[in-house]
Amino acid sequence: MQDKVSLEAPAKINLYLEVGPLRPDGYHAVRTVMQTVELCDVVEVGLAGKGKGMDLEVEGDAPTGEDNLCLRAAAAYAEAVSKPLSLRIKLSKRIPSSAGLGGGSSDAAAVLRALDFLLGEALGGKELMRLAASIGSDVPFFLVGGTALAEGRGERITPLAQAPPLPVILANPGKELSTAEVYRRFDLAARENPPPGGLQALTESLPTGDIGRIAALLFNSLQGAAMDMEPGIASLLDRGRRAGAKGALVSGSGPTVFLLASDDGGAAELEASLKNAAPLVVRTRFRSSGVSLRQA
Repeated sequence: MQDKVSLEAPAKINLYLEVGPLRPDGYHAVRTVMQTVELCDVVEVGLAGKGKGMDLEVEGDAPTGEDNLCLRAAAAYAEAVSKPLSLRIKLSKRIPSSAGLGGGSSDAAAVLRALDFLLGEALGGKELMRLAASIGSDVPFFLVGGTALAEGRGERITPLAQAPPLPVILANPGKELSTAEVYRRFDLAARENPPPGGLQALTESLPTGDIGRIAALLFNSLQGAAMDMEPGIASLLDRGRRAGAKGALVSGSGPTVFLLASDDGGAAELEASLKNAAPLVVRTRFRSSGVSLRQA
């Protein structure tokens, strides 16, 4: 039996995020179209000898203690299979934390997928999705990836017709935003209406790759609240639009913004125009899968 595996844990962007009222359980109802991109963390999971516990090594900016979702995912999996696990986990962090890109959730999904692979699919399918939802709202999405609709508090996932590998620029102003605080500010502000046609029009447009139509349908209920907390967001959005971005939007609760380009040449120009405007500017593209085994 294989005792070690390495997985890619991709980032995501929210092409559409409609936030509803606060539910009795303390979560907001959401409808969001999420899209994985090629920017990835790398998560290595290995089975260790008995009695060694769970050891986590981190390269990059991420917590190393119990707050790390990799350890929480591993502990949840061990409890689900009623089996103590001795593990060595190595996280190579490339996705910025608290950035609206889902990096921690993707890392958690990678650990779940790795353990299920190493243990002969002891859970598999529906049970793995249920376990993912218990760890975090975005975690189930990363077990699916690509282009997908998430509903409820984000845990109900419906795969959609896939978007082509469109080029996209990610720009982060170098600040972390508290998701809870962004939602609190959203609750106090006036609600912005989604564009005409909204969700259905976007899901129909994505597989065509019609960048102009897609750009016109981008929407994020949380964008105003995020901009109130971090003025650098508005600057990046404005600079990107002036540099020729076909569409520009905050991802999730921010502060990362994404800028759509019509082709690789346009993406390269956007990257060049923004490289001195933000500490993190990444040129990437849409990805058709979630967490997956890393190719040697």
